[in-house]
Amino acid sequence: MSDSSQVKVRSLPTGDFQDATETGWEGKMLHLTCVNARPGFNPGDLVEVQGESWLYLGEVRQCAGAAMKVLVEHALDCARLASMQDTWR
Repeated sequence: MSDSSQVKVRSLPTGDFQDATETGWEGKMLHLTCVNARPGFNPGDLVEVQGESWLYLGEVRQCAGAAMKVLVEHALDCARLASMQDTWR
C-alpha cells in the first residue's frame, strides 16, 4: 500500500471494522490513524488490517488517541488469497 491509503482495521477474532489511514511504515511497524478519535484498541490486541490489495495480521503495540502502531506479523496478497479460497471450495 502507498502512503496515506485508506484501510479498515478490526480486533480479532470478531471485532467490527473501523476506517483508518495508513500513515507510514517503520520496519515491520505499520502506523495508522483511525477515523474515530477513540478507536477502542489497546496494546496487545491482535488486529486485521485490510487494504485494497493486502491483508495484514499483527499486534497493536502503541495507541495514542486516534494514532496507533501495529507490528505486522503476516502480510497476505488479496489476489493470491482469493485464488486459494477458490481452490478450497
